[in-house]
Amino acid sequence: MTNSVRDTQQIRVLFLGAPTDPVEADRWTEFRSRFADAGIEITSEVDDDLDYAIVAEDILDGYCTAAEALSLQKLRVREVSYSSTCADPGQIVTALLHSIPGAAPVVPISTASTRIFGRTAAADAV
Repeated sequence: MTNSVRDTQQIRVLFLGAPTDPVEADRWTEFRSRFADAGIEITSEVDDDLDYAIVAEDILDGYCTAAEALSLQKLRVREVSYSSTCADPGQIVTALLHSIPGAAPVVPISTASTRIFGRTAAADAV
């Protein structure tokens, strides 16, 4: 029998960039704390074992170094799901821990508070 919940030791999340905005920096810290509390490994390296990435807003807006732009491009090429700190950390943790099949390639920032990888948050409450 297979379990739908993944082994958290295998889940790896990349944090790309360094937020400059104080509000974003607070959210960045909240993401790191939530992921660590859930036993999710946090990394700063782009590699083949990534499950997700949190990317600083400046990088998504194009204000970044060449190395950061290259890392973002690698995420896209490898089809690693990612979002900014505008997404809901609890929903991302839930989605990662349950390895939802058919996950969208990116958590839409505009609807991240009400949807988890293309499924409504209410569907997970059942």
